[in-house]
Amino acid sequence: MKRVAAAALLVSAFAGAPALAQSPFDGTWKEDLSTYKAPEKPDVFAVRNGIYTCETCVPRVEVPADKADHAVTGHPYFDQIAVRIVDDRTIRFARRLKGKLMFVGESRVSPDGKLLTYAFKDTGNPNGQVVTGHGTMRRVGPGPAGAHAISGAWRDDKVEHISDAGLIVTLRTTGDVVHMSTPTGQSYDAKLSGPPVPVQGDPGHTMAAVKRLSANVLQETDTRDGKVVGVWTVTVEPGGRVADCTWDDRIHGTMSSYKARKQ
Repeated sequence: MKRVAAAALLVSAFAGAPALAQSPFDGTWKEDLSTYKAPEKPDVFAVRNGIYTCETCVPRVEVPADKADHAVTGHPYFDQIAVRIVDDRTIRFARRLKGKLMFVGESRVSPDGKLLTYAFKDTGNPNGQVVTGHGTMRRVGPGPAGAHAISGAWRDDKVEHISDAGLIVTLRTTGDVVHMSTPTGQSYDAKLSGPPVPVQGDPGHTMAAVKRLSANVLQETDTRDGKVVGVWTVTVEPGGRVADCTWDDRIHGTMSSYKARKQ
């Protein structure tokens, strides 16, 4: 999930309208993991003959699985990856950006080969706050003959836990400006229907543009180098305590959704 979770998942005719003083979007919102609907498109990766490949990474990743850091290009949140084979059902990996450890994870396959359990630690946030999480994926396709057990096509089954810092976003409107912030240190001040602005604290140098589609629908469009990488849409339900959120991941061509609850 980007910002795995929530930050990866957040975010005009109404711009400047007086109703913004009582914006239904204002408040601190927390993703309800029990409502998360994962993309239908599976992740495809393999370890074979000592080489780790990720076919659904964009760009594709291929590095030796020898525990050493190997350079990769074209990825906004890491430029090195290290993959370690722990045993015949387990691998560990680490990602770095400009020498800084950004992300570590472990994937372990069940003895019957049908379920993958993962755990991760996101260490790349600007304020030093670490986000941890774990969950499961189910096999939907086999790996190559003779490959490590983690090889194949896997679809998200259940996100069992993500620490609160990775699930929370705060929105506040002042006039026609939307203020967004997260506990992990990302923020922006964006004018409704205005130009994209930098997401402060984002190592990927994302730009965000915000518009109000209707009285209760807000949409954030994220870009990098002028290319749309994702669209986050928030629809506040009647009563104002629950929001339906969708994340359109334009890089990987996937859709996911969840409900967020006002704290």
